[in-house]
Amino acid sequence: MTAAGGDDPTAVSARLWVPDNPDGSGWADVDWVSAVRGSRYHYRHGLPLADARAARSPFYAVTTRLESAALSPHENTYYVPGDALADFLAEVALAGGAEVIWHVAPCADPPPDSRVQGPGEPGRVGT
Repeated sequence: MTAAGGDDPTAVSARLWVPDNPDGSGWADVDWVSAVRGSRYHYRHGLPLADARAARSPFYAVTTRLESAALSPHENTYYVPGDALADFLAEVALAGGAEVIWHVAPCADPPPDSRVQGPGEPGRVGT
């Protein structure tokens, strides 16, 4: 137990994941996501949170596709700060209706017309 009363994260990881490789990485069966059940996912040790945030892309280009019986196919690309990516994807997935996530790609510098603001860019508004 840790001082906070929880299990030691290293001990919990050792119980849940038996690594295939000496570096602690490996493959495990997907058993909870119906869309890809039966496939496998790759796992590895992650960086500490501050290091992981610093290493990821500052922005992501999220392209969605909108198509229905009433609408011809249409794609939208949203530029999203890295720290807001999970919330944005959850919002589209849960409330997007006919608009679905099509693909997600890292984006080092979104176009000024996007008006997206990242950390430390309070004045960025596009032209």
